[in-house]
Amino acid sequence: MIQEPVHGAPPDDRHAFWNQFYASSAGSWQLSLPSQFAAFVANEIDRQAHVVDIGCGNARDSFFFARHGFKVTGLDASEAAVALARKHAEIQGGGDVEFFRTNLQDDQVQRVLSNRRAKAVCVYARFFLHAITEDEEDALIDALHNGCEPGDIVAFEYRTLADQETRKVAAPHFRRYLTSEELDKKMEQRHFLKRYGIEGVGFAKYKSEDAVVARTIYERQE
Repeated sequence: MIQEPVHGAPPDDRHAFWNQFYASSAGSWQLSLPSQFAAFVANEIDRQAHVVDIGCGNARDSFFFARHGFKVTGLDASEAAVALARKHAEIQGGGDVEFFRTNLQDDQVQRVLSNRRAKAVCVYARFFLHAITEDEEDALIDALHNGCEPGDIVAFEYRTLADQETRKVAAPHFRRYLTSEELDKKMEQRHFLKRYGIEGVGFAKYKSEDAVVARTIYERQE
């Protein structure tokens, strides 16, 4: 995998960057449309599933899943993002949704999976893998291996190596660019079988940016 910070932004700056990002958007927060990936995944999983949204950010996808009857746990490293999501969960009411902070090293992911709120679980992570270090990625996959049960689903959408040189709209921040082959290998080693995979453009278009992304769905095996 290629790990290349954008414009030299080191990974250690991520916490401050995202806290500031979400704190600055608190006053203008509104319930926005879900990502294309959330709508896609919602049609691929059990309608009674517990969706664990890792790297939930502004929680637009978490609230989308909750509005459609899924039990939802949103996880993020940013205190500002979690506080904002909790605030709006209280304001809106309805929907079985909760939010917690995790740094991927604190066993929070595994605890949530171990205390599952439905028989079926979908771990959902959109635009998250490329925003963490490879060590954090390995910690996440280990938590999935330890916490998931046979039949559980893991759905990832992430920037690929082909996206490295494309024009970016968002403010510069730390990014890695992954290859699906290496991620597949890691997941297979931890007993996840790839059920679906595609890479290309048109899946995550934002304004003038059309990121090259991969979508993958894995299922936990025995």
